[in-house]
Amino acid sequence: MSYEQSKDLSRLWRALKNGNYRRFFVGQGVSAIGTWAQNIAMSWLVFQLTGSGWMLGVIAFLSQIPNFFLSPVAGVLVDRWPKQKVLVITQSLSFIQAGVLTLLTFNQLLATWHLLALSLVLGCVNAFDVPARHAITAELIDNKDDKTNAIALNSISYNIARFVGPSVAGVLIPSVGEGVCFLLNTIGYFFAVLSLVSLRPRILAASRQRENFFACFKQGYRYTFGQFPLKLVLMLLGVVSLMGTPYIVLLPIYVTQNLHSGAEQLGLLMAVAGLGSLVGAMFLAARASFQGLEKLLAIAGALIGAGMMLLAFTAAVHVSLVAMAVIGLGLIFAIVGGSTLLQCMVDDAMRARVMSFYTMTVMGIGPVGSLLAGGLAQSIGTAYTLLACGVACLCGAAYFFANISAFRVQACPIYVNSGNLDSVEQCNFR
Repeated sequence: MSYEQSKDLSRLWRALKNGNYRRFFVGQGVSAIGTWAQNIAMSWLVFQLTGSGWMLGVIAFLSQIPNFFLSPVAGVLVDRWPKQKVLVITQSLSFIQAGVLTLLTFNQLLATWHLLALSLVLGCVNAFDVPARHAITAELIDNKDDKTNAIALNSISYNIARFVGPSVAGVLIPSVGEGVCFLLNTIGYFFAVLSLVSLRPRILAASRQRENFFACFKQGYRYTFGQFPLKLVLMLLGVVSLMGTPYIVLLPIYVTQNLHSGAEQLGLLMAVAGLGSLVGAMFLAARASFQGLEKLLAIAGALIGAGMMLLAFTAAVHVSLVAMAVIGLGLIFAIVGGSTLLQCMVDDAMRARVMSFYTMTVMGIGPVGSLLAGGLAQSIGTAYTLLACGVACLCGAAYFFANISAFRVQACPIYVNSGNLDSVEQCNFR
């Protein structure tokens, strides 16, 4: 191994030198494996119980739509409350939700309405959990230069789980049933809560418990949408969320009708998408700087669109695997690249509020797309639905690229004001 390769490898994991962040990274990674296994098991179980693409869309809608309505409210509260305590509460509630799902399944009491209700409960919890998880990262890092790396490592952890979880589910579902996947998620949340309790985060912003809630919300809204670079990033993420992520809802139908296969193939497709995302996340983590990520966002939208269009009209397994890898790579460039740019443009005092709008965009708009995709698949077919979604993502990427020069000019002073650059002269968008 050359010196430069060794240097790049050490840079890839540099944020793990922080003991607080290392415990957080491991705990969330273990939990995410169970979460992905549960997601695959739920999708497969819903389709087996109902045989309806529409119902797959409804489940995805209920699990994510609370993010659209509750995340902006959660952002204000998370900026006012200790983020560690928020996460202990939210992930304890997620532990209970997974436990109830496990018990109902093992006792053969599970009905479709249980899945609907439990999906809605988890969606409400995640509306508070996700902004807090994004915002606490800065409090776990001692060196601000490691912040970008920590954000990317969060995604590496998530996407290792995205690769492992579906693979595990693909083995467990046909052999021992969906209930074991739910049990795995319950155990994962238990370890996540233990790791959160052990953290000793730094407090970066003073408490705002005495400030008016609506004034805080308005301040966060103006800060986020009153600055063109932040708004442009969120606009592209909105398109990706609405039209790019619903492919997950359609996969059980696609696997059954196009590939004429079962849960094993579904798990393999999700695992390959996770592998593509993992490669992308490692690339992002190895980058020395956040500057230049805006170019990757435009590329991300194009990759997602191209991958979905390729997936639309193939019944060949090897082609579908390539398409899933491309989609996974594009999604991670968009989601992690967008998150990194936003976190590098935001003041610590506003972090949770800005990231709550990110959560609303990435996770809150997605369920509308899932519901739309499920309905379209019933009426015009899975292939044409995937095609339409792919074209929309390409259009979003083209719009972002057309405005990339304005983004760069206006982002420089924002990076300086947030403390991530010392002067405008340091701006470098290569």
